[in-house]
Amino acid sequence: MVDASVKEVCMPGRRRSRSEGATKAAQTLQASLLLQSPPTSLPEDRTISFPRCAELYVRTSDGVVFQDEDFQRQTIAKAERLVETALSPESSERNALIAKKALKYREMRSRRPTGTADLRIPELAFRTQSCPAPIDRT
Repeated sequence: MVDASVKEVCMPGRRRSRSEGATKAAQTLQASLLLQSPPTSLPEDRTISFPRCAELYVRTSDGVVFQDEDFQRQTIAKAERLVETALSPESSERNALIAKKALKYREMRSRRPTGTADLRIPELAFRTQSCPAPIDRT
């Protein structure tokens, strides 16, 4: 009996993997969530819903077609602010640095002879028309 207690003291415990602690914590969290009562939901008429991005705009080969005028104004304002920030010499924000690189790349591309395309003036192609209705092919 003395030998068994000496073995337990002298032998180190087995080494645990990293995931064992996380697994036990996840099981404990899941058990505590099951014990809680489900949250009460809002009535049907008071449910808050936000439009998905796919519902706000559609990308086409000609540019972007916006479904919502407010979203279009916000997007254009953000793009203009980003271009202004990128063009200012003292800006050092990460987005401004990325925009500077994009403008520099666009400028370099515009200097290359590429046929009839004139890319010297960076413009954003925005259209405000709604998406065309799908064609019924039955």
